[in-house]
Amino acid sequence: MNKADRPGLLYQRNLMNKTFFRISTAIIILTVSGCDNPNELFRAPVVGLVQDNQVPVLIKATNAGQARIEYQKIDSKDRAFTEWSTLSETNDFSTNVRLNKIDSDTDYRYRVEFESGGISEWYQFKSFPNMGAPGKFSFVFSACMREKYLGFNIFKEIEQLSPTFVALLGDQMYGDYDGDLNTLESYNASDSLRNTMLADGEIVLSDKTVLEAFRSKYDRVFDENYQHMASRFPLMATWDDHDFGKDNSDGSYPYKDEARKVFNENYPAYPYVDEEGGIYYKFSVSDIDIFVLDTRWYRVPMQTEDGNAKKMLGDEQLEWLLTGLKESAASIKIVFSSVSLNDYGGDTSSGRSGYDSWMGYQFERSKFLSFVEENDIQGVLVFSGDQHYPSAHILNWNESLNAVSQSERAIEYSLSDLGSAVFDFSASPLNYKKAAGHPLLPENQGNPAFSFELFRPDWGMPRETAEDAPLVIGSVFGLAEVDTESSPRKISVAFYELDPETDKMEVIYRVGITF
Repeated sequence: MNKADRPGLLYQRNLMNKTFFRISTAIIILTVSGCDNPNELFRAPVVGLVQDNQVPVLIKATNAGQARIEYQKIDSKDRAFTEWSTLSETNDFSTNVRLNKIDSDTDYRYRVEFESGGISEWYQFKSFPNMGAPGKFSFVFSACMREKYLGFNIFKEIEQLSPTFVALLGDQMYGDYDGDLNTLESYNASDSLRNTMLADGEIVLSDKTVLEAFRSKYDRVFDENYQHMASRFPLMATWDDHDFGKDNSDGSYPYKDEARKVFNENYPAYPYVDEEGGIYYKFSVSDIDIFVLDTRWYRVPMQTEDGNAKKMLGDEQLEWLLTGLKESAASIKIVFSSVSLNDYGGDTSSGRSGYDSWMGYQFERSKFLSFVEENDIQGVLVFSGDQHYPSAHILNWNESLNAVSQSERAIEYSLSDLGSAVFDFSASPLNYKKAAGHPLLPENQGNPAFSFELFRPDWGMPRETAEDAPLVIGSVFGLAEVDTESSPRKISVAFYELDPETDKMEVIYRVGITF
């Protein structure tokens, strides 16, 4: 067997074997074999955010037992071990282990050890710059990843950029597409794992619960290419409507507890503000503060009439965000939102009135922007997904808004000229059909109360296409590079788009801000 083929085949074998262990309802097993084998990884570990000289790593195995991680600096012979952690069926044989005493800006290698005797291959990652001090770091951001459009290995392209971390901003799987887990009867009938044929002819038949359906969705979309990236680069994640469970879903979604449980079974532990509610949290890299929002758990339905009762973040999360921005001493404050802040994003596919993005929640949007302006908070940069095209907008801008320099494919601003302007950078889909977005609203381009658009390519404009036109798979992501060591300090955001003719990711526009 070609060594390069092993990760994918191992994952597929584990995907079939794991069916034996985790299905708890309506099981018919004709023959069971191999259950006494030593434990092993179901898929590669996922590295989390490095904070306070610690890093969580998510382990997902094939069966119950105990696991720990052995780790060391690349250039050192000294080894360290985490505590043993329990893998149980309750958590889908997943667990988080925490690596301690991690030095800043250092390369590490690690591997998983099972108490039953199994041991994984070595993986490696690089830790964050020194927390609280000036430094340099970068991150890739995008969203929207459907299993039927995973032909292009976008994760290899991301790896080549060697980002400090990768920000996944929602819809990492689609619960209601390619088999809708909200309609279990039809989902079970179409699910590719329902009738699992093993190599020796054994068959497992199952009817999934909603919880199991959520799990199989993640199993199917996190292929070996994703695993290779996630085991090497710290992963930051939140969710949006489809991996929360359903198109345009809100806080009334009946399976949100299942969605949260399975989210935590597939991502490393994050410092959630509310351990029992929405998945919002804060972390820091170098001397930059970063706020991650949950735009689904607390939101009221988008068709609700706009007003102070129509909330997306909810009172507590919004207050946490505003207070955090005001108290932050960081020169740049980064906010990750699964839905865009600009005037053009928003899902209208359902036919319901209102927008799915911040534009449909004007009370909270206005409160957020007004608070930034009234408190003269500078350097707020929002990074979002969902929109299905790359763009950069400025909100809260002054009429005297001027660029320091500008060319056909790049623009640069000075923070000192921007006042309380808020940037909204949006990049998606990561792997999906190419989408055109929404037409420009010309009257907004001269109005400081709305977005001033920095970037919109001709091919991003909506246009008529023939119904039988060939499907074009698109990949879009942004790369943000932050430098607070040099003078002047600078952040640069570049947008990458897959050129279907060359099958290469190309830089199509760049926005720079000096401060």
